[in-house]
Amino acid sequence: MKKLQFYLSGFLALQLVLATGLFWREHRQQEMQQQREPLLAVETGQIEKLEISDGDASVTLRKQGDTWLLPELEKLPANADKLDTLLEKLQGLRTGWPVATTDSSRERFEVAEDRFRKRLRLYTGGEKAVAEFYLGTSPGFRKIHLRSDGDDAVYAVELSSFEWPAKAADWLDKKLLAAGDVEAIDGPDYRLAKRDGKWQFDAGEAPLNSGEAEQLADALKNLRVSKLAAKVPEAEPVRVKVTTGSGELDYEFLQADEHFYVRRGDREQLFELSRSAFDRIAGVRNEQLVLEEKQETERTAGEEPTADSAAQS
Repeated sequence: MKKLQFYLSGFLALQLVLATGLFWREHRQQEMQQQREPLLAVETGQIEKLEISDGDASVTLRKQGDTWLLPELEKLPANADKLDTLLEKLQGLRTGWPVATTDSSRERFEVAEDRFRKRLRLYTGGEKAVAEFYLGTSPGFRKIHLRSDGDDAVYAVELSSFEWPAKAADWLDKKLLAAGDVEAIDGPDYRLAKRDGKWQFDAGEAPLNSGEAEQLADALKNLRVSKLAAKVPEAEPVRVKVTTGSGELDYEFLQADEHFYVRRGDREQLFELSRSAFDRIAGVRNEQLVLEEKQETERTAGEEPTADSAAQS
């Protein structure tokens, strides 16, 4: 009996110890949660310049008005949506339990001043950075080790260093030549206009293959380039004029060997684009847009019968 009481007393004592430990652990976690502070102390809307380096290459992105530009790439527009999303991720990062705080850990996790995977410097307007981060090794899926300049603590945060390329070409806004909503298209041997929501030949001289016209308009609306062209080829351009709600856009498409290029009248630069994007616009001619008689017959046959024909049947 005494032995049973001894075991029960020990079991109760163990439960009390475990309960106390869990209580203090939960209390400490709540306390740390309340003490967590943002790693980026300024609002993203105040950021006007960003420098990214990987040790070998570097890129600068500078904000002008509401537009992010690439000074090293002829001041072309950067992919603002991508950058704003990443800055919001930075804004959401908080301090917590550090992975390490020693000097040796900086080297091991590659977040040291002279050894890092990526370094981010953010500016609000002056020449002194308001925030500087070192991005290092990855402890797991979509996580990296991060350290703020001037802080010994290394944190594991939900971020990826691959999202922060150090080359200007990787930040180029690939849709900078996209036409947007198209109202009329003047091609090499055709003229199309959109009336009452439907595409038709401007002069109405023939039935139009509306599917082909929609594909052409969509290709212009969402036109994407791949990169800035290194040189201007000697080739005869295919010219396409596009009318939008905000004005006219003049395009020139060129082909040299297996390379394809495009230029728009409001920009002096020449860009490369994919062959498929080139073919969807520069390869279109009148004969592809005309609805063949067979297609017209099949379309008419597929229409719902009139009241008279239904009565006869």
